Amino acid sequence: MTLTAFIVFTLAAIGTYAIRLSGIVLLGGDRELPPRVSKALALVAPAAMAAIVANSLFLDAGEWRAFGAWHIAAIVAVAVALWKRSMGWTLSLGALAFAALLLAGL
Repeated sequence: MTLTAFIVFTLAAIGTYAIRLSGIVLLGGDRELPPRVSKALALVAPAAMAAIVANSLFLDAGEWRAFGAWHIAAIVAVAVALWKRSMGWTLSLGALAFAALLLAGL
């Protein structure tokens, strides 16, 4: 059974890599993308991250999440992001705040 899971994950990784590589091969070279496409592509990663964070922050198994450690840690992370303008500091202090709040029983 574990070998089957390993094969599935390996094939999924290869497929994902092939999809990413196809974009580089098709759009690569000396071709310049239109400015609107470049701007839209630059916003894809932040939009995907925002969707993941919003889902985790507000929903728990399809139900609305009660206010607690998740929300306070998110507030800490946003404050650090605005203050330091650093992904490393934001992730580190947000995770540290979340861990501390969970250990405190919140």
